[in-house]
Order: sequence, then structure tokens, then C-alpha cells
Amino acid sequence: MTRIVFFDIDGTLRLDGAFPDTAQQAIRLLKENNITPVIATGRCEHEVKAWREELDIEWALTCNGAHIGQNGRTMPGSIAFDPDVIDRWLRIADGRHTFLLYGAERMYATRLDCPHLAQARQEIGGFDDPYPAKAGDSLPPIYQVIVFCDETAERLYSEGHPEPLYVHRWREWAIDINPHDVNKAAGVLKLLDLLDIPVAESAAFGDGKNDMEMITAVGTGIAMGNSCPELLACAPHTTLRIEEHGILHGVKHLILGHPLPDEKTTTGSPR
Repeated sequence: MTRIVFFDIDGTLRLDGAFPDTAQQAIRLLKENNITPVIATGRCEHEVKAWREELDIEWALTCNGAHIGQNGRTMPGSIAFDPDVIDRWLRIADGRHTFLLYGAERMYATRLDCPHLAQARQEIGGFDDPYPAKAGDSLPPIYQVIVFCDETAERLYSEGHPEPLYVHRWREWAIDINPHDVNKAAGVLKLLDLLDIPVAESAAFGDGKNDMEMITAVGTGIAMGNSCPELLACAPHTTLRIEEHGILHGVKHLILGHPLPDEKTTTGSPR
């Protein structure tokens, strides 16, 4: 029996800047069956607030699992960076690379006219103008950073730490960095512990490389049909593509156990 389901947003719940009606229907179906839906995303709490409220979802794991929020409130188990690490990075990056800093309630950027920042906003959307930030500023807890840099420069920020950081490259020119031992799976396990729900009674949907740990950690891990090859290779289950109403299909047939309408249909079955 599944009691909680975690959903990535981009490429999973959200398509072309909107939530398909069938995805919203799937969330309602879960709630009607006393199953808790949870957002699990690399975005920050500030970015997903309006979407969480639109979907009437209480819980969100943001910043790739570093921040646990209940109706926007920071909950126990959230993990922020050491402020000294952030300050050191900003001093290294000064004049070379732009940082986007994710707090719970605000986003900050070291350069507002960065072409890569503009490109990210155009490609993924969903966030307002960040507040300016620089080395030496007093900042709130920062749970994730995006560094706009190529693979060669990545080592300036990812190496030289007592414990390895979680680094996820999502464009040739951009990486997410999270504190040590933080990824979506870590956030999932902390929330399951907080809500006293066994891992076997959890499920998750995703489509990207940063969903791999989560999909393999839950009781029922489901990859969207449009997922990256790496996730499709490791996911225990698959559903249809997002544009083929894959969320509703997966919720009905893999979570709620409804029979497939056509016995010849195999997509969405365990692999």
C-alpha cells in the first residue's frame, strides 16, 4: 500500500509552463485515496510556492532535497551550507562566474545581467528577479547554489571540501551544488522519518538525472517515458511520456492498481 508519492516538477508534473489537467486530476485522485502528494524538485521553495498552492500540496522537498517545507515553513532536517563556504565561493567567482543562491524565501544572484542567468530563466522559467548578492553580504541560510560555469571551472567550487558535495550538471554551462550527502533521496528519507511512513509505502515520479537516487530509494520508483536514458536504465517502473498523460497513467495503474484498459498495453508495467 502506498501512502505518499513524490513528484519532480519539470518534465514530470509540468509541461510547457503549465500543469496538464490530467496531472492535476492525478493529484486529486491520490488525495481522495488518503495518499499524500509531495513536490520533490531542484527548484527552491520560493519558486514552487504558487505551484504548490495551485495543486493544493502541503509538502515540498526543494533544492534537490536540502530544504523540507510544510506549507512554505522550513522543517527539521533541512540542511544549509556553511556560510563561510558560500562567502569563499563568491570571492573566488568574483568577475568570473555567476552564482544563483537558493534561500527558502528568496533567491540571490551575484550578477543580474549574466547571459546564462537570462537563458536559464527563458528555458526553465518560474522565478522572479533575484536579489543582488556579493561576497561579504549577510545572507539567510542557503540550501543550494547554481553556478554558471563550464566543466573545466567546476572544480573551483566542487573540490577541496572535507566531504564531497552533491553536484548535478544540468546544462553544459550550469551546475547545481548541494551540501554533502544531500540529494532528493536524502530528503525523501528524512520526510518519511518525520511522517513515520515506511520506505516500502512510498513512491516517486521523475525524469532527470537528479531523480535517480530518489527513484531507486522509494518503494515504487517510476520514470516518465520522456526520462533521460540514465534514469530509464535504473528505474524499476516506467509510465507514459508527460505529453501522453504519464502522471495520471502511472497513478492509476502503478499506485492505485487500476487494471490497464487494454491488456495489450505494456507501457507503464514493471520492467
